[in-house]
Amino acid sequence: MASTVEVDMRMCGRKAKVTVSARDDGDLDVEMESDCEVVMGYASRLRTVSPEDVYGFQDSKINRDDIRGQLTPTCLVPNAIYSAAFLELGMATESLARKCGKNSVEYVFPRNEDENI
Repeated sequence: MASTVEVDMRMCGRKAKVTVSARDDGDLDVEMESDCEVVMGYASRLRTVSPEDVYGFQDSKINRDDIRGQLTPTCLVPNAIYSAAFLELGMATESLARKCGKNSVEYVFPRNEDENI
């Protein structure tokens, strides 16, 4: 089975699809599709990850500067890799993923007193 997560980066107007597939040797294949050249550069440098890369955030290959290249810190594609890998490794359940449907990041601004909600 493969696990897929889609990313809609409204801030930059780009989209990506990340698919993670478990291999017989325990590692995970990572495939990415995107209309962003920077993400596709990242994809060319990150074809496989280990379970340790998924469990450990700080030392993960997913986050290494030489792998990330020009990805901005706000790019959600690396987080999509973690999400798909968690699902693929059974660290998140398919039923939970189906129930929540998506995660989101929302910008929150202070409300002006004259605004009506």
